Amino acid sequence: MGLGLAMSFGYWCTDFLVVQRAMIARNIAASQKTPIIAAVPKMLMPFIVIFPGLIAVALPYFTEGYSLPTGANGGPDYNMALPSLLSHYYPEGLLGIGLTALLASFMSGMAGNVTAFNTVWTFDIYQPYFVKNASDRHYLIVGKVTTIVGVLASIGVTYLAASFNNINDFLQVVFSFVNAPLFATFLLGMFWKRATGHGAFAGLLAGTLAAAAVHGLTIAEGKGGWITVVHEFGSGLSHAFNMAWIAFSVNLIVTVLVSLVTKPKKDEEMKGLVYSLTPKVWASEGPWYSRPLTLAVAVCLACLALNFIFA
Repeated sequence: MGLGLAMSFGYWCTDFLVVQRAMIARNIAASQKTPIIAAVPKMLMPFIVIFPGLIAVALPYFTEGYSLPTGANGGPDYNMALPSLLSHYYPEGLLGIGLTALLASFMSGMAGNVTAFNTVWTFDIYQPYFVKNASDRHYLIVGKVTTIVGVLASIGVTYLAASFNNINDFLQVVFSFVNAPLFATFLLGMFWKRATGHGAFAGLLAGTLAAAAVHGLTIAEGKGGWITVVHEFGSGLSHAFNMAWIAFSVNLIVTVLVSLVTKPKKDEEMKGLVYSLTPKVWASEGPWYSRPLTLAVAVCLACLALNFIFA
């Protein structure tokens, strides 16, 4: 439940970068295809991430003159697996191109996340709740300052990430705090018209606090247990996945309970926001093999096949 529901759906359905690209599509068909097409390279990403590491570990046993760089602890620095492979196999000209492409991919993702951060803060939080009727110049300055703060915060977080065995473990912990409870809020908000704003806020707060409590009361690979240790998980991923499903479940329960005792909005105000009150539009133009439903089924089958093969 932690990975298959809370974390996976939480990423695809609440990630600003994915949703943003779907919202700027030229029509409904392109909008529906956006996450489906994006799922194809995402399914191949484990090959790109895992294979270079496996090659870098095995290569010293088969090739003379190659070894992984040494880390601060005196052991192999696995974070440098891909750069070390590039420097070993690429000639000087191609090495520059390869490193440039690697840095460009990192910067592209970072730029998208920084843009998402300043947009959400400026237009979804600052403008509605703090300064409602300021000039465009004022909001532009706020956005620029938010960008600087976001970059500085991300630099600070890298020191925290460095304490984890790998970046994937750290990301799963972050997602369990943020994406898992947020997905529960999205889910109820889209499919249950009785959900209220007070319920959503209370549920989101409770879910995040639940994740923090689990992290503080349990430990895995030396991480967590900052309150006290009542249970030890075998791996960091198991730790994060359990935090995710607990945060998701707590959010659902609290949102439902608070929504039932607070006043809901009228149906007229919920049109276009709740699935049951929104006119259904299905893209049906074009050949059958290019329609969103066909592509979605194909991607699901491919994902199931990969999981079956590599399970």
